Amino acid sequence: MTNLTILQLNDLHGYVEPHSELRRDAHGDFQFAQMGGLARIKTLFDQARQENPGGVIALDNGDTFHGTHFAVQDRARAMVPLINALGFDAMTLHWEFAYGPERVAEISSELAHPMLAANIFCEDSSELFMPPSTIIERNGVRIGIVGLACPIVDKTMPPSFSKGLRFVTGNAELPGHIERLRQDADLIVVLSHLGFPQDVQLAKDVAGIDVIVSGHTHNRMENAVVVNGAIIFQSGCHGSYVGRLDLDVSENGIQAGAIA
Repeated sequence: MTNLTILQLNDLHGYVEPHSELRRDAHGDFQFAQMGGLARIKTLFDQARQENPGGVIALDNGDTFHGTHFAVQDRARAMVPLINALGFDAMTLHWEFAYGPERVAEISSELAHPMLAANIFCEDSSELFMPPSTIIERNGVRIGIVGLACPIVDKTMPPSFSKGLRFVTGNAELPGHIERLRQDADLIVVLSHLGFPQDVQLAKDVAGIDVIVSGHTHNRMENAVVVNGAIIFQSGCHGSYVGRLDLDVSENGIQAGAIA
């Protein structure tokens, strides 16, 4: 049996420094607390990697590089090295498109990890704008990761966000990617920016998913849910919380602990 740890950051929205936020204390009362900050997140990531050497997967659900003055004043140029320092394995995206597809491609080239999106196509050629998936190995387990970006960019947002691109939900495309990845991967993870309700429906509609790392709807989940065999979790927004899912992987399947 192999223990894997999936770390998740979703919907950072450019919050690189700690900020004041309401949260419940041990008695259930609301209190203001200092939350988030990339330095704190880096510490949590480092601790997890020390606890499980070689067994950590770090994923970013997107809405990362846009939302604060620090992020937008230079179109995320100062943010890229800070995010690279966290050591992510992959990300997907949404509000990154506020800078336009050309800048999104530049950000992708500056990152130390791939941007994944199996549901964004170039209008002229119908080719994918980003790689759809990647495979990584942790402690002998091969993990196939498929990215699904937010599909509303070309439907409800300014035209400059999606110029030359076409966005789909990804439901129709996903089974083919899963089938292909299953040839080489032991575990299938969908890195999604669809939203939690949409991810629940995705798990019902598409078989063969082991884990859905969810984003977009800012859900603070204390425990993962299981839908049609897929474990789904999400961890709030603005870097206030880091998602952590511990998995025991064996020949008989996977077993999940609570998220933290």
